Amino acid sequence: MADQLTTTAFLVIAVFYIIMMVVSIPANLLIIIATIIDKKLRSPTNMLVCNLSVASLIIATLRIPVKLYELFNPDASFLFPDSTAMCQFQQILPASCVLCISITLTTICVDRFLAIKYPMKQHLKMTHIRLYIFLPCSWIISFACFIAYGTYATLFRFNGRAYCAPIYPKGPNDIIVYETFGNVTFPRRIEATKIALWGLFIPFAFLIPSIIMTTLYINLVRLLWSGTGPSDETHTIALRDTIKRLKQKRRVVKILIACCSVFIATNLPYYITIMLLDLGIISVPNIQIVVNTLIMINLSAIAYNPIIYGYFNKSFRYRAKAMVRKLIGLSPGHGRTFTVSTNTATSQAPHGNSSQRYSPRASSIGTPRGVTTIPKESLKPCIRQPVKSKSPEKYKDIQRASIETTLTESIHSISSESVKLPKYTTDV
Repeated sequence: MADQLTTTAFLVIAVFYIIMMVVSIPANLLIIIATIIDKKLRSPTNMLVCNLSVASLIIATLRIPVKLYELFNPDASFLFPDSTAMCQFQQILPASCVLCISITLTTICVDRFLAIKYPMKQHLKMTHIRLYIFLPCSWIISFACFIAYGTYATLFRFNGRAYCAPIYPKGPNDIIVYETFGNVTFPRRIEATKIALWGLFIPFAFLIPSIIMTTLYINLVRLLWSGTGPSDETHTIALRDTIKRLKQKRRVVKILIACCSVFIATNLPYYITIMLLDLGIISVPNIQIVVNTLIMINLSAIAYNPIIYGYFNKSFRYRAKAMVRKLIGLSPGHGRTFTVSTNTATSQAPHGNSSQRYSPRASSIGTPRGVTTIPKESLKPCIRQPVKSKSPEKYKDIQRASIETTLTESIHSISSESVKLPKYTTDV
């Protein structure tokens, strides 16, 4: 029978699992549906994020409900007491999905590093062909690594209840350790198969991804925080654009730091502690509480991954908002359009595309879609008059004349500046 402390701890862990499901299922579904519906979101990087969502959704829907049953019924038998296949499936599924998440996160990290460090080397970027090769391979490798582990999982009965746990075969290469309790010394066997599985799982699921992510993200942080992009070196960039790009870079730096820190914080305690406990190297009190807490922290990736890689991705965020508004019956948010008149100038992006912004130089190339301009003939230069009276009406006329003069000068300067346009550059 479970004591009061164990029961209370299991209830708290179950509440966290429920919160994770509430966050994970809708968020990952939105990412997957948005990627399926909108072809513009099917870039290689976004497809990798979608692969994360698929793995997270599988855990949230197929594994966590079983964990909730075990936490709410600590003294009950396995949920499927007569099915060895379900026992093996429940052992293989979460481990394979977690490994696939680690592989995908590492690939996203490498792709970001190459795109920012070498923006002009197109042959290094993730293409759709490479993506379609990577996605099935990541799942095949993940399940192949744990098929052997799943075959060791079996059902056994103790005190009238059925339990699902791996039972490793004994072999000549097993390690025998002698332990002494009081005046009694007895041997304890550490199976070589168990050591081999941990030696395979720890490097591929944690050590190698952690080393790669930490190294590349540190280089990116140093590059973005103090470095300059290709177009930052031109002398035609306004101070306002420079400040904006600096803010964007530092925002990216914070996201990169969060990606790496959260991955290590949620995986390092789990892998190290569970491995040492499983091999019998250490022992802790209330081992059931410790193990279930570490498993919950490790599986929390299904909740924070869609936030870090989905919500902070503007493409996914805007598409998800439009889908939610349409689902609840609201019209999708309209973008901004830019209109130039002799009296006022308001900036709005056309047709819901907030990335298009008005620039006087754009008229020398072609009038952007949704931009309304006034012909030169209708705009006559106005001369600012000195303020002779403090009358509100005269003050408004003078202010209107000043606006008209500024707009006229900017439009007439287009033809003279069109030949001085700098060569097009991009800032990743």
